[in-house]
Amino acid sequence: MRLLADGQANIYPRLGPTSEWDTAAAQAVVETAGGSMIDPACRELRYNTKESLLSPQFPTIGDISRAWLAAAPSQM
Repeated sequence: MRLLADGQANIYPRLGPTSEWDTAAAQAVVETAGGSMIDPACRELRYNTKESLLSPQFPTIGDISRAWLAAAPSQM
């Protein structure tokens, strides 16, 4: 995540299980730096909205001013 926040990386795919408390702080840092963490439907990650505290697989995007989502497949 640090590389994304520093502008040294563009995308970080998180494919393994992660709990919400592990992603919340990283999401705050990435969003402050101009990035975003999105769910498989390309919406910002939301917290405490479902029964499980596990986050879905998600990509973290370092610079949302680029058209990254235009190139994303419809199902991640």
